[in-house]
Amino acid sequence: MSTTKKQPLVSIIVPIYNAEKYIEKCTNSLMNQTYNNIEIILVNDGSKDNSKNILEKLSKKDKRIITINKENGGVSTARTEGMKKSNGEFLMFMDSDDYVDADYVEYFYNLINYNNQKYDLAINFNKYSIYTPKQVKEEKISVLSSEKVSEYIYTSKINEAVWNKIYRKSFLVKNNISFNKKIWYGEGMLFNIQCLQYTDSVVVGNKRVYHQFYNTNSAMRNFSLESNLCGIKSLELQKQCWRKENKDVINAWNFHKYCFNMSILRGIIKTNSISKYKSQYKECIKSLRKGWYYPWLANVSFVRKCFFVFSSAFPVPAAKLYIYNEKKKARQYEKQLNRGVDV
Repeated sequence: MSTTKKQPLVSIIVPIYNAEKYIEKCTNSLMNQTYNNIEIILVNDGSKDNSKNILEKLSKKDKRIITINKENGGVSTARTEGMKKSNGEFLMFMDSDDYVDADYVEYFYNLINYNNQKYDLAINFNKYSIYTPKQVKEEKISVLSSEKVSEYIYTSKINEAVWNKIYRKSFLVKNNISFNKKIWYGEGMLFNIQCLQYTDSVVVGNKRVYHQFYNTNSAMRNFSLESNLCGIKSLELQKQCWRKENKDVINAWNFHKYCFNMSILRGIIKTNSISKYKSQYKECIKSLRKGWYYPWLANVSFVRKCFFVFSSAFPVPAAKLYIYNEKKKARQYEKQLNRGVDV
């Protein structure tokens, strides 16, 4: 990145827990950024594998790397610790099993300063994944209202996580925005929804610069009833902090809660835990049937609306169909990895 004035410092925070297989690739992708004035804050959240030793070696390679070792407290505490140690004018986040393109930081820095305006945060519509392996054909940048971004997060048009985004640190400090240490699932969505209550407009790009790794062992892939209930708690906390909402945001929020019931039902079936979670199993089916109209009120595609109506009418067959398709995609992904395809 060529510029005549000094680049503002950007802090990138990476929480790490048992990530010995991935952390070097993740960190190397940050070390090779076109935007040079960065600090890479690697927070070891009490890993039990070799992550700590790997971090020590990485810190000797690049003076921009800051390592933090702490007792295990969850991803929210790890990110919070990283924020406390950060010195940057801007904050970014990554997951330790992901990696980024060389222009990741530069792209987001330009987004948050789009048209020479000082925006509080900037977001990306897209990422690389097993579902979206190719770059977009046409780059687009939009300025959306905070209400519209909230709606898009609840309907999954924009990913709820804090990675693939950039935040102006002074904005976070001014509005006392941080991670809720009691929330470990849905913590990123809660953080982002809080941000959106204190700003009017958000810059949204669409160029893919972030590679999300399909980690079959991650918390997002493995079913945990406790985690899903934590996610629902996060949703309720988000609603409590609303300062900016409209009909579309409310409908999208109801839709997202509807999807949580579907996620729980799928998890119970996938793990053969119906007898263990019999009451939750029945409650999910009841909630899906009772809330059949939520997808129709939300701004989602007609195809998705039809699928959700099918899911409300036939919750168990719909869940089994989804599980089958997910397993099929996972097998295809494994084949790609075995062939050495970089995804």
